[in-house]
Amino acid sequence: MTAGPSQHLSWRELACRDGTAYPAAFIADGRAVRLAAVFEAIRASCGHLPITILSAYRSPAHNRKIGGARHSQHVQGRALDLRQPKGWAVATFHQRIKDLAQALPDLKGIGRYQTFVHVDVRPTDRLVAWNGGAAQKAAAA
Repeated sequence: MTAGPSQHLSWRELACRDGTAYPAAFIADGRAVRLAAVFEAIRASCGHLPITILSAYRSPAHNRKIGGARHSQHVQGRALDLRQPKGWAVATFHQRIKDLAQALPDLKGIGRYQTFVHVDVRPTDRLVAWNGGAAQKAAAA
């Protein structure tokens, strides 16, 4: 197996924090490549500065343990929680990703939290955006 689905995203970073590997079925169906492409585009838009992956795939047991959303995109291997580049505010990082969303057809979820930004490649035709908790559907216009 290669080091990862893209140059700056490794299989280790995509694996669950409980040690469960990123599922082979999610590699085979292409979601890992779509997620990696979104990550690389975000990284490029930030001047290729390092971006830390706080959470990616979560096994169902780990998701329950940490109090993750019941239908979390992390459990489906479609999500990343990202820490902004060093020296950037979360609000600035979030806005950069929102500005990029129209150019990234696979980016379908963007959530802003106090210390990180969530992105995902959920199967939908609309962009879902939220701050903190409740999700709001917003046209990807």
